[in-house]
Amino acid sequence: MILQFEADAVEIEKTESDVLVVGFYAEENYLMIQQSLDEFDEQDISLGMNTYHIERDDQSFGDYGGVEKIELSRNLIEVVLNETGKENLQCDGLKIGFETNNENYQMLIEKLTFIFGNTLIVKQN
Repeated sequence: MILQFEADAVEIEKTESDVLVVGFYAEENYLMIQQSLDEFDEQDISLGMNTYHIERDDQSFGDYGGVEKIELSRNLIEVVLNETGKENLQCDGLKIGFETNNENYQMLIEKLTFIFGNTLIVKQN
């Protein structure tokens, strides 16, 4: 099952604890991606926490890693999950429609590129 929803808000923030948060929020659903901006220590690495954290709708539907690829266009983000991601998020992937201004869209591209590197595909409309 591909989870689909329209986001009412798209937020990009850096928390006080140096975590980059990119979120797509609707009344009943959300997708939140978090990336620590600090160096990973040995414990993070040994626990597999030396990557991004992704969750949807509830903390019980999330974990570290799990994204095969992300496709971003001006009004849609599609997240394709690998087997680990499918198990952790309890879905096959996500398609989220959204509206945002050009400045926020450019920041979205920049921050998602920082988190996902070449796993992110930016489609031109």
